[in-house]
Amino acid sequence: MGPAYKMPEPARRRREATLAEINNALCGARCSAELAGMETGDFVVRELVLTVIQQIDRAAAAVRRLS
Repeated sequence: MGPAYKMPEPARRRREATLAEINNALCGARCSAELAGMETGDFVVRELVLTVIQQIDRAAAAVRRLS
């Protein structure tokens, strides 16, 4: 009789760890962008920061779809 639990493959664990690290970095970048946007009243800067936040959200959603 074989083992009841199969250990995850090392490649899969590395992939999951990499995806988690990318997601964490994107979350940190999003928070930084939000803080930067709160510190300025300049319309153009705020619009650029909002665009950055949208792109970070898109990238984070793509990472979540991969996992």
